[in-house]
Amino acid sequence: MPATFSRPDKLTDAQTILYEIDMLRFAASRLLRGTWELEKDQWAYLECFLVHYRNLIEFLGKEQHLVKDTDLHVSNIWQRLSVPEPAQLPKIRERGHKLWVKYERVKDRISRYLQHCTTLRTEWKPWEVGAMNGEIEPVLTDVEKALRDGYHPWTAERPVVFLTAMSCSTATVGTCAAVVQSLSFPVPPKSK
Repeated sequence: MPATFSRPDKLTDAQTILYEIDMLRFAASRLLRGTWELEKDQWAYLECFLVHYRNLIEFLGKEQHLVKDTDLHVSNIWQRLSVPEPAQLPKIRERGHKLWVKYERVKDRISRYLQHCTTLRTEWKPWEVGAMNGEIEPVLTDVEKALRDGYHPWTAERPVVFLTAMSCSTATVGTCAAVVQSLSFPVPPKSK
């Protein structure tokens, strides 16, 4: 069995963003499926979903003055690819910025739970994966339309639709599955 692994080659900036979209959708589809070989599979897919979600909302909505020269951003990718900006770019940026503010400009931001090991990671945090996915998917569809042509050497993931509310947590053990009713997790007792 090999001990070295690699993600697919990404020869263009468009492929980097398309990879992020596909990995977000792949993780969402696995969370929605709710079938695990081990419970830790659920945790891995949740973290995968959150990492790619954060990367995409940064691409879509990070404030312009915070964008570094090497950052791919919805404001610079079209020029980097030498393709015209999509007509709906102002709408994409507005919706992306709202998601960036909602999930990264708040105290319990996504990166707080994934970035590095801190005492903050012991705090219970439910993730409304279905709602988060529903908020970002229309924006991704618009971006994907502008990037997909000629830039995608692997099979694209289909958009994922959650038909129910779905909560998962990065600090507690629980079952995360799509069911007819909303899921709820017991709140762990507070530490003394």
